[in-house]
Amino acid sequence: MKKISSLIIGILFGITTVVAPIKSVSANTVQNPITRSEAEERALKIINLTWTYDKNKNGNLDPKYASYVTSPSQFDNVTTAQFTGIPYNWGGQDSLDSKSINAPWTNFLDGVNKGAYTGNVNTEAGLGYISGTAGIDCSGFVQAVFNIQDYKISTSTMFDKYFKKISLNELKHMDILNRAGDHVLIFDKWGTLNGISGAYTYESTWEQIFGGIQGTKKYFVTMDDINNGYVPGRYINIVDDSNSSNSSQQSSQSPVKAGQFAQVTKVTYSAYFKAAPSDDAALLGTIPKGTILYLIDQANGWYLVNYNGKTGWVWGELFTSIPSGKYVTINNVYQLNIRSNPSSTASILGVLGKNQYAEVLDYSKDGNWVKIKINGIEGFSSRKYLNYIY
Repeated sequence: MKKISSLIIGILFGITTVVAPIKSVSANTVQNPITRSEAEERALKIINLTWTYDKNKNGNLDPKYASYVTSPSQFDNVTTAQFTGIPYNWGGQDSLDSKSINAPWTNFLDGVNKGAYTGNVNTEAGLGYISGTAGIDCSGFVQAVFNIQDYKISTSTMFDKYFKKISLNELKHMDILNRAGDHVLIFDKWGTLNGISGAYTYESTWEQIFGGIQGTKKYFVTMDDINNGYVPGRYINIVDDSNSSNSSQQSSQSPVKAGQFAQVTKVTYSAYFKAAPSDDAALLGTIPKGTILYLIDQANGWYLVNYNGKTGWVWGELFTSIPSGKYVTINNVYQLNIRSNPSSTASILGVLGKNQYAEVLDYSKDGNWVKIKINGIEGFSSRKYLNYIY
């Protein structure tokens, strides 16, 4: 879990540093608009930057700062090697085209070539940026991705000027999640990792629970962590791409109704799965695009469904009806055997249960058996116990 720094440390980091003062944000700086795809391209260029580390060149630090600096773990026991990604550096702002406050270089690669000490994951020292170190922290990464040409922003000042708070329902690709005094990340998409619900991200972080360097990388944040103080936000100068439609709610009318199967289609990545039929209800997780669900009930435009063992609500306009003749469900039985061949004496491979659906693959020559597929099982079931969905 990411550690939440004390309020005092967070405030100090947001406005000052003992070693090198971070100036207040300029009130007159004008920023250029940036599309979501342009911002993503910048994020990936930073994350995928390759460079060469040399301990003799990039592992030397002024002794007076030694107690305030901890080298990122990827440099442990390394003399020289090529790395991908910019190392995490508390208070740092060194990127492809930006530099840390008062640094004698123009960007991260220039700092490496000039012998800068690369990275600092000591977030508890309470100082902020240490002169002579090169790398980027979480808020510096966000600032670099959106190409904000101004003084250093921190997680404590994230919503002061350049970002506005939004609801979790409004969160889109390349919006942010910010926890003041602790961490900020860029949202890519909803998903699961090792069975855990959450979001895929772009960020610079010292954390390595889900792998990667201590630095810039594609990463993951759990839903439990998101609900533990993260505030969604959006860059005020972001421009939606012409084909961007990652909407949690759309205006077209859904043709589905309760008591039928329907498919999640009218989203870019996934649909929000709510604890109650309301925008303000707690988020249970997300349901990937293409998922077929049985609609148990409906209320105020929302549909009650069961997904991954949980019962919750999905906005109705995200569904479309199932194509006729493509999927079947059981009729007048509690469950139906799936057999290896079109015969009542063939071996049983699995069962099709109530409120489950199966994809139709083929038919027996006599038409009395349907070859179906469900949960990776392919086999035959008796046609007289099957109904087509829709």
